[in-house]
Amino acid sequence: MGIPSPFWVPWIPQPNFLAGTQLKESGKMGQVLGALGVRNADDIGMGKIKLCAKLLQTEGLKLLEESKAEQGKSLMEFGENLSKLVEEGDGKLSGAELKALYEEQSHKNAIEAVAKTAGKYSKQFHSILPLLSRAGHEDFTFMDFEPSLANTAELVGKKVLCVGAGGLGCEILKNLALSGVKDITVIDLDTIDVSNLNRQFLFRRKDVGKPKAQVAAEFIEQRCKGVRVKWYKQKIQEFGDEFYKQFSIVIAGLDNVNARLFLNTKLYSLVKTDEDGDPQLDTIIPLVDGGTEGFKGQARFFLYPFTSCFECSAGDLQGGPKFDLCTIRTMPRIPEHCVAYALLIQWPLLEEFKDHKTYKLRKDTEKASGEKKAVNLDKDNTEHMTWLYERSKERAAKYKIEGVTYNLTMQYVKNIIPAIASTNALISAACSNEAIKYLTKVAPTLENYFFYSGQNGCYTRTFEYKKNPECFTCGVSKIHLEVHSTALLGDIKKQLDQKHKLECSAFVTRDGKAIYNAGAFFVATHGNLERTIEVLLPKKTNILTLFAKKPGSTKLKKISLTIVKADTKR
Repeated sequence: MGIPSPFWVPWIPQPNFLAGTQLKESGKMGQVLGALGVRNADDIGMGKIKLCAKLLQTEGLKLLEESKAEQGKSLMEFGENLSKLVEEGDGKLSGAELKALYEEQSHKNAIEAVAKTAGKYSKQFHSILPLLSRAGHEDFTFMDFEPSLANTAELVGKKVLCVGAGGLGCEILKNLALSGVKDITVIDLDTIDVSNLNRQFLFRRKDVGKPKAQVAAEFIEQRCKGVRVKWYKQKIQEFGDEFYKQFSIVIAGLDNVNARLFLNTKLYSLVKTDEDGDPQLDTIIPLVDGGTEGFKGQARFFLYPFTSCFECSAGDLQGGPKFDLCTIRTMPRIPEHCVAYALLIQWPLLEEFKDHKTYKLRKDTEKASGEKKAVNLDKDNTEHMTWLYERSKERAAKYKIEGVTYNLTMQYVKNIIPAIASTNALISAACSNEAIKYLTKVAPTLENYFFYSGQNGCYTRTFEYKKNPECFTCGVSKIHLEVHSTALLGDIKKQLDQKHKLECSAFVTRDGKAIYNAGAFFVATHGNLERTIEVLLPKKTNILTLFAKKPGSTKLKKISLTIVKADTKR
């Protein structure tokens, strides 16, 4: 835990430990504050009161969600009244004021429970408190940060989403809980395998076969009292906008690109803009993304729309190892060549597949039957992977190559890079660090790419990954049009075609309504081309999202289209 801070007392004082007369008179409320390190009335500062108020409100919300309406409402009102006293006062409260406020409450037992919870929970602030409360480093902080214990309240009241509960996810969950984050949600689709136990330390052998998210959540809640972790075992694509809007920040510890692309697009789409096209800051939900490959790893911070997004650099991602087909067919030399032969040459020849022992394989020289459909490979299907493993072994035995194993087959087919615990710990620490910096404003966030390599020594590099102007997600061009209020939508489409050489595929309003779509909704929307702008867009100035492409191109481009209706009277 490090050297104890003189600004923090991580215990639950009993009444006889409360030295000040005023604090003794405050009764159970004094225990609440005592649990937060307050020894006497002189210690009752604004920061500690604010933190206590936030804890009371958070616990009240939890009781409300548990259908304990009266107790939950009482705690939330008590916390709100406590905050008001601090705001209206001079930054300190007397024991008499606290006692009077406490005596008004009808559910004193619920408040006493908060005292115990607060005491256990306060220990998690022990290491981070000096960073948030000590003066002297303001030159390195972000925006309007002021050193105060009240900064811990920012962690208590914020919700954080952690996507992934594997090698990175376990570390991230631990870091967040021990840094004071109280409300965490974790999503993971996988179940625990025995091979996970060497590095995913929240799991034990008895947990094999259980959902990772469930076991991780239960472990954190048991070990870190006062921290609540909700868990889900389902695809992130199944959650709607309202689910993601509740979080202050999202941290991803994923092992596949598609899930990252989805999160990137989803969070970017949630950013709303004002009438001038500027982003509304309260709609921004940053994404912190971590990834590891053996001894290498990176942490990235995406603050939409100010930084580049994940898709800006998607083209730089490297796939798995690639071999020449002639080598795979005629001169295999290493185990990976045998697996590649089974995957690329033999699997496409399958015409029927029941299990890894019952199947029909046509000859390489035979043409596929028109009535037979190809067998789609499911990389998560044990029978499919076992079939590839068996064919790889046969190929290896023919050429006397050793080293083909089931794990190697899995690693090649699914492009799995062996994980290293120390790399996971380092990258997850960097991700958690960015989340804490953003939530508390204690330091500027990463701009915006951190790279680590431990293959030969220890090498790190931080640089800003620039926006890609051709990025489909965030590479938005801008077009300004001034048209008559009686102009038709079809006239605007024609003007964009002739003047800007753009083939328009769709016009979408700011609230997501498609007023024209040349694709699936053409029949329902093509009539709008004959309607006036005045009817379709009643405001004088409208910002639309235009999806269009250049003639001869197949790639759609997203364009911010500002339409200003010219006054008919000059």
